[in-house]
Amino acid sequence: MSNYIGYRCPVCGKTFAQGDDVVVCPDCGAPHHRECYRKLGHCAYEDKHASGRQWQPEGEAAQDGQGQSQATLVCPRCGSHNPAGNIFCQVCGHQLTAGENPGVDYGYGPDPYRNGPEGGGYQGYRQDYGYGPQQGREQQDPFFSPFSPRVDYNQEVAPGISVKEVCDYVGPNCWTFASKFNALARSGGFSLNWSAFFFSFFYCFYRKMYKLGGILLAIAAAAMIPVFWFAYPFFQEIWSQYGTLTVEALTALTTTAAAQNFATASSVFRAVMFFISAFCALFFNRAYFAEVCRNIRSLQKNGHYSSGSPEYNYALARKGGVNSNAVLVLVCTIMVAYIGACVWLTYQLI
Repeated sequence: MSNYIGYRCPVCGKTFAQGDDVVVCPDCGAPHHRECYRKLGHCAYEDKHASGRQWQPEGEAAQDGQGQSQATLVCPRCGSHNPAGNIFCQVCGHQLTAGENPGVDYGYGPDPYRNGPEGGGYQGYRQDYGYGPQQGREQQDPFFSPFSPRVDYNQEVAPGISVKEVCDYVGPNCWTFASKFNALARSGGFSLNWSAFFFSFFYCFYRKMYKLGGILLAIAAAAMIPVFWFAYPFFQEIWSQYGTLTVEALTALTTTAAAQNFATASSVFRAVMFFISAFCALFFNRAYFAEVCRNIRSLQKNGHYSSGSPEYNYALARKGGVNSNAVLVLVCTIMVAYIGACVWLTYQLI
């Protein structure tokens, strides 16, 4: 935000002050008041985008008798130009280090970094991408995949929440989620998530949906208790008749009450696990959409960051993203609990 204090919004003409909610055009870098940009519906210099013109601070060109502006840093992630002193990109928040694509911006002329042979067009999150040339984008966009859907970078997924903010929050596979969120916002209904189906509550913990994951884990644990409860008399019966646990012994005692109770408890557990997987497949995207919107609005209201600032972008990334460590801890905990229960059951039989 401090880079734009004293400059004028091209829509309302008012100068930017500390604390103003400022958004930056992803194509030319021109700052606007968020409300002004929203009312206009596009950048005030949209008619200049085709010529490749870049926004320049007022009076900067006059400082050079040749009309040449100060050196700028080109963000390797989104292709936006930043003042030479910036540490982080003012558009996407990517860290700008010394020697990373420094360049000189000659007024509103062509930009060799954004339209050069290496980039094949705009870099990073751009509505211009569609399914057009994408050569080199996988090196610039850490969340790029060849199947990234066509999503408008500036479109609002929910009131006051843009696709850019959703992408910063979600992290890996953000474009797919942005597309699914758009569909849910427009028509509601169901949105399938096969990763959530196969990994159920593990996937909830991976996406930092700890509350939902904890509830589903508790349901699965509760369904497992009867399995161990009826396993003891069943295995005790086998041990008393055969003196050992073998496949023949397990298959021979299938009509006893203990065996039927154990089989019923196991069937109920499998049914519960399938229900959890089906629930995650059908409702995870909707629950995740609500969680993303709630957390982004919380940061907008209580984060004390200017929208579009590096601090705000990094706050979104820290709040969202994924947590592989939580999944690893959960897997280890379940394995230890299961092994402990099996050891206890064996000790009771012996």
